Amino acid sequence: MADKQMIDDKGYIDVNSALKLKEAEGRVEVDKMQAESDAKFRELLIKESAKETASKHLAKFAGLYLLILVLAFIGSIKFIPESNVAVVAGLITLVVTNLSTILKGIVEAKDSKEEEELLTKGAKK
Repeated sequence: MADKQMIDDKGYIDVNSALKLKEAEGRVEVDKMQAESDAKFRELLIKESAKETASKHLAKFAGLYLLILVLAFIGSIKFIPESNVAVVAGLITLVVTNLSTILKGIVEAKDSKEEEELLTKGAKK
């Protein structure tokens, strides 16, 4: 039936109809590939642990969080009595130190995983 639609009145192949059919087939193939890649991406997200998700998030945004904390401290100095500035500075320092420690742990964990992979690959050779 599709062949009859591509043949015009004179018995020649209708090029425009053939091109439209090929375009439609191409769109279907592209949509299929996109659906497959979306499914694989969702599968990877599901398999990822909370620790991995948190470490990726902190790796991206920890610098921004540190900047916000420091700017908040600098801005709050205007509104805090002088006797309490040292307390607030200590709390901000504590939070910044904890975030830095977490970041250091993330980096060291990645480095140790990479070293283990290199050692196992070297042992296989």
